[in-house]
Amino acid sequence: MSVKFGVVLPTFYGGAYEDNEPTLPRLTDYAQKAEAMGFDGVWVIDHLVVAPPIYRTAWLEPLTVLSAVAAVTERVKIGTSILVTPIRTPSILAKTLGTMDYLSNGRVIFGSGVGWWDQEFEVSGVPKSERGARTEETVEIVNKLLSGPNISYEGKFWQFEDITMEPVPVQSKIPVWFAGGSAAGHADTVYSPQVERVLRRIARIGDGWISRAVTNKELMKKDWENLTRYAEEYGRDPKDLTFAHLNIVFLSDESDTEKKAARERLSKISNMPFEDVEADYMIGTKDETLARLDELVDIGVRYFVIWPTGFDYELLEWLESTVLNRYGSVA
Repeated sequence: MSVKFGVVLPTFYGGAYEDNEPTLPRLTDYAQKAEAMGFDGVWVIDHLVVAPPIYRTAWLEPLTVLSAVAAVTERVKIGTSILVTPIRTPSILAKTLGTMDYLSNGRVIFGSGVGWWDQEFEVSGVPKSERGARTEETVEIVNKLLSGPNISYEGKFWQFEDITMEPVPVQSKIPVWFAGGSAAGHADTVYSPQVERVLRRIARIGDGWISRAVTNKELMKKDWENLTRYAEEYGRDPKDLTFAHLNIVFLSDESDTEKKAARERLSKISNMPFEDVEADYMIGTKDETLARLDELVDIGVRYFVIWPTGFDYELLEWLESTVLNRYGSVA
């Protein structure tokens, strides 16, 4: 099994990141370049409102961006990493994802997460305390409504009978990759992750796991070992689950021993201590970044969602020339 690479589209908007300007021409060009270079997918981040405990910026609405990108690409997968699921209405989300998959000829990956920022739940009228249960029901409903005609469902939050929704996806099933797991440093306090519940959710109804950016190799390895064990408990083959990892990548110059450029750039995105950022994000020289990638491949990562800090074409070119085919023989 080879290792695949996707790239996050720089949809950061406003706030401390006013210089990014994620216009439609820039986003579509970046996506087309990624496709031409051989990346497997293009991904978008979702936050309904600015989330200052972790980030200093906002993002464009993700499904709108992916729909635009789907129109100008042919091969790359289009994925959410992640979509804050419990604040969405399941039936409307199912219709949107099904339509996107139909129009893109089967390229959607539904990256799902429970969310964490209080204000997003407040403005959506959804109790944060229900986020896990609502996420599970939403995913179940999306899967059911997109599976065929005459669907009924009886859950805690939604109930319906004999519903037919079309079009159905081109794929037999839109893959659902759940985000979450253990967090490190400042993020562990902000996210307050319920790790076992998240991993069991993935093991039971997920098709993949997107381990969070703010974590470390040891936590990821432990989570993956537990996740595979839970999958076996539920009678599933862990080989059917994709182990993915989202992380910011910033290549620092060999001479920049203080990582001044990274500090300046990341301060526009992240609201975390730079010590945490440096420890968990992939910030370093090309050799240091390759070493980090190698370590994560060794513990089982098979899909990297690379998150540039802007429209970083130099990063894409380096990944194309040095990294994309580096792990082709990984079993």
